Amino acid sequence: AMAKQFSSGVKREGAVVHFESNEDDPMTGVIDLLAKQKTREYVQIQLEGGIAFGTGEHPTTQLCLDWVRDKVEEQLENDYGDNSINFIDYGAGSGVLGIAAAAVVRDFNQSKRRSKKEPGATKSINAVGVEIDADAIHIANNNAKMNQVEMVNYLPTLDSLDGESLSVVMRAIQKKRNKALKSLPDEMNGPIFDLCVANILAGPLVSLAPTIASLVKSGGEIGLSGVLATKADSVADAYQISMTRT
Repeated sequence: AMAKQFSSGVKREGAVVHFESNEDDPMTGVIDLLAKQKTREYVQIQLEGGIAFGTGEHPTTQLCLDWVRDKVEEQLENDYGDNSINFIDYGAGSGVLGIAAAAVVRDFNQSKRRSKKEPGATKSINAVGVEIDADAIHIANNNAKMNQVEMVNYLPTLDSLDGESLSVVMRAIQKKRNKALKSLPDEMNGPIFDLCVANILAGPLVSLAPTIASLVKSGGEIGLSGVLATKADSVADAYQISMTRT
């Protein structure tokens, strides 16, 4: 789980969310080294949350936005020999985290093009969301289009669901408006992702640990949030076991 604290790094103006890294937190002693190195401009995204979780204002979403920006920028600034980043948000809600990741890459490329220095290779991101709520998938896909970024949202694979979740998904796909929704494709249902974030709750995070861990490539990173301090150890233990097996 992420330890960095976040007090007011998200600013909301109507339906527009700006996010940036926080200053050092004097209460925890946590230091944002990347913020020390340079001043970062806001990355702006527009959201229509509706019934989908993730407006950018909840503290766990703010934590995740901070983590996502840090990790995506690390990928962009380091030459790994690959100009593409694979990113997945498990439990995507409104799509805010995947959209934010894609927006960071978009702004990075625009900055490169404006630079008088050698622009270098253009970077790309494959941003994917997984969500059990069909209505949230529609909202997330619309939010991605509104922000002019590529993020596709899918239902979970059926074999990853428990009985209750499977029932929810099966009822949803019976509705006419959901006929076009698809489960996570086979080519994405494996260890291909550089970065994975899951902002859910401790119980689902633990039960989904084998599934989520199986999506992250060797050397990839997972950011987990939505966890009470009293549940942190059980979540960490579940992922330590699952990542060791993966």
